[in-house]
Amino acid sequence: MSLRNLFFGDSYKALFARIIYKQLKSRKSVTYKSVLIESSYPKEITEKLSSCDGYGELKKAFADVIKLIEDRVGPRSIEKAGNNRHRVYKYVGKEEDPLSDMINTKVISDLKKYWLFCQDSAGFFPRSWLEHFFKDCIDLLEIENRKHRGEQIISSSLDRILVNIDLLPKLYENIKGKVVLEIDYKPYEENLQTLIFHPHYIKEYNGRWHILGHAEGRSPEFGYNIAIDRIKSRPREKYRIKYIEPPTMFYEKYFDNIVGVSHLEGMKVEEIIIRSHSPYIHKLTETKPIHHTQVTTKPFAKYDNGDYGEFLLQVELNKEFVGRILQMGDGLEVVSPENVREYIKENVLSLSHRYL
Repeated sequence: MSLRNLFFGDSYKALFARIIYKQLKSRKSVTYKSVLIESSYPKEITEKLSSCDGYGELKKAFADVIKLIEDRVGPRSIEKAGNNRHRVYKYVGKEEDPLSDMINTKVISDLKKYWLFCQDSAGFFPRSWLEHFFKDCIDLLEIENRKHRGEQIISSSLDRILVNIDLLPKLYENIKGKVVLEIDYKPYEENLQTLIFHPHYIKEYNGRWHILGHAEGRSPEFGYNIAIDRIKSRPREKYRIKYIEPPTMFYEKYFDNIVGVSHLEGMKVEEIIIRSHSPYIHKLTETKPIHHTQVTTKPFAKYDNGDYGEFLLQVELNKEFVGRILQMGDGLEVVSPENVREYIKENVLSLSHRYL
């Protein structure tokens, strides 16, 4: 590898070179061991450094970085002490960032990769996101050209081109700017209502986008959920109303105990046992967990009372949870607790009556 490309790539040498240069720029003492400690590649650092993973590439990286700096700043820009693997290096040159052009070239290369990813992912991200963040950018034209040439290589299994999807960038900017909104909103089977809304968080679930926040005079105080496809006009910004922020870490914890986005009033976290009735459904449920707390308590096998497997979840009962269970037909059964089993049973009976 030429010195010109020293910081490029995922090799040991490139990784070490980036760490060596960063540590030298700090003007602190740099050693083989200090670089190995910061590196995530070697498995174990021993007193005998020469036995450590990647040691040979580490020595080469040190030599190349030192040579580059000395060529540019001068032979006295690096102070050296000690011998062999115990050698200590310290940058004392006048230039603060002597290899900035090489580092910037790497950054540009990384941005190029991200740019290409955005072009390829136009079938996954809502188009409104791309139009907002790449406004007046040649990227949009290239996205269309790649699609027409059949070169798009990332897509979603769900149609995310929903009603009001174009509002997503505006809502995102309102959250960042802490702007209160007046929203005309029509919940399912309810009258049109106007809300004074303090937006906090955007969440996508099952192909549908939601905005959560504080709606004045409504319950709950935080986490009030608005499906964006039920917003009936463009939200109006209300700068004279003081923005109410959520409690610290509120939304990081808000989704911990639920499937999807909704909390049902009065529900608490339950330990729910779910039984699978076929090897295929069992494996599918293992590989696509219903909730992050899910653990397999019984592998699928033959037991005294039949062939099955079991899972344990700690989750609140809500509509999205019920939907995930019913999605598997007779392949999944809620065993306990009884109140959750009865709730599922009522949904199954109601569904079956539609077909009788």
